[in-house]
Amino acid sequence: MTSNSSPSKSGTYASVNAIRAGFLDYFAKNDHVVKPSSSLVPHGDNTLLFVNAGMVQFKNIFTGAEKPFAPRAATSQKCVRAGGKHNDLDNVGYTARHHTFFEMLGNFSFGDYFKEQAIEHAWKLVTGT
Repeated sequence: MTSNSSPSKSGTYASVNAIRAGFLDYFAKNDHVVKPSSSLVPHGDNTLLFVNAGMVQFKNIFTGAEKPFAPRAATSQKCVRAGGKHNDLDNVGYTARHHTFFEMLGNFSFGDYFKEQAIEHAWKLVTGT
């Protein structure tokens, strides 16, 4: 997958579906279990009204309440921002990049790799090298 943040030579952008598929395919090929997006309303977690980040469905793994189902995962998680720490609601409508609903692409390691390999994955995904 090559960078989709700027137009191609033909002046067109990759579709959202192509970006999502390219991201998930890359990580699946690199030993990540691709998990579907969880519900926008977190189940069994009364600390959040809506899912606001891609890691929410893995919260119990990160806190140690559950054991990881695999050493690596990747998702395209549907999210809603409606306030709180990441409150950028004042920017919705003023810029083309601030929205209340979005999909957060994420790759996760549950103790399998750390920053160096995460950076390497990101570089190879974006540059195709």
